Order: sequence, then C-alpha cells, then structure tokens
Amino acid sequence: MNIGTRKIVVDEAIAQLRLYAETNGAVLQYYDGLPGMTTVGGSDPNRITFEDLARTMVIGSDLRAMDIPWLLEVDVEKDLAAIPVDARLEDAAPGSELFEAAMALDDKFTGHRGFGHAKKSKLLHLKRPYLYPVTDSFIRMTYGTSAAGSAFLSAVRDDLVNPANVRDFKLLQVRLIAEPATSAARLLGEVPTLRLLDILASLLGEAK
Repeated sequence: MNIGTRKIVVDEAIAQLRLYAETNGAVLQYYDGLPGMTTVGGSDPNRITFEDLARTMVIGSDLRAMDIPWLLEVDVEKDLAAIPVDARLEDAAPGSELFEAAMALDDKFTGHRGFGHAKKSKLLHLKRPYLYPVTDSFIRMTYGTSAAGSAFLSAVRDDLVNPANVRDFKLLQVRLIAEPATSAARLLGEVPTLRLLDILASLLGEAK
C-alpha cells in the first residue's frame, strides 16, 4: 500500500500495528475510546470540552495552560454542527461542501500562538474521527510537501480512495479482527481506516 511518499506491504503493516497497539494501550482506551468507540465526537460532539482536552493529552498534544481557556472559548459550535460526526474524508472531495466545511473548522483553530498542526489535528480527529487525520512530525515526513492544510487533507484522501489501498486496508481490518482475543491489535479492527492510515504514516516517518 502507498501512504504519502512511502510504501508498506500488508504483512509489515500488521506487524507495525501490533507493536503500536501493544505499546499504546492508554491511547487506544482513553483517546480512541476502545473498545467500542462509544465516545465518537466526545460527550458533546458539537462543543469543545475539558474531557476532549484531557483525551488529547493522552496522545501527547502537550497543551499549555494558556491553550485551555482559548480552546474552550473558540466559537465553533456552528462549524461542528455543520459536519456530521460520522462524516468521512473519503466523501470529501476537494471543492465539495464537506471539504470546505472541514477546512472552515480547521481554520477556526489557526493562529493561536503555540497551537500548531499536531495539537489541532489531535483535537479535530477526536471530534470527527472519520474526517480528520492525526498529524505529527513523523507523518509530515511521510507526506513531504503536502503535510499541512488543504494539501494534506487532500493527499490523505487520495490515499484513502486509491483502489489498491482500499483493498489492502480492508484486508488489514479483516486480519486485525481475526487477531486472538488476548491481542491488543484486535482493538484496531474497530477504528476508522483513516486512523490506521495515520498510525502507519507516523511509523513510516519515524523509521526513515
């Protein structure tokens, strides 16, 4: 499968996802809400809450004290309400209404000093996990020049809808679901394809 500027075969992807799951149990439970993904969008999908901010800290958002009141006061309720909780990036072609709504919400969190792409993406993915990918320095290495803003969202979408990747991600999910009940990786069979992609993109960037 092709992810950004990198390639990985399904067997290696499974091995990498197993390792990620074994070493990131707290992230899967408290950030991703596994098992069950019972907290998609948070307890209040159309507002930013203290709970949301705490969950992003588990995945290393490194929020500062000054970030918290700003995030709680940003006027985003209408922007969040305009995007269904289960809206999918695969359905957000560049120029479409959904893509523009996604970028409008993204823009609401732009410009606050010290609140960069990584922090923003971890919050947006939590609120709309099928639409926004997580990003970090390793994912930016994987995606190269298309590592921020609309270019990044479009590049990730291209990888999601690539027919060969669609096939391979389906195979990945089937194999993850078939993992033994004692395997932490089995939980990853529940997450959106987008989340599998960003985990692999981060691991591929880190391995460079």
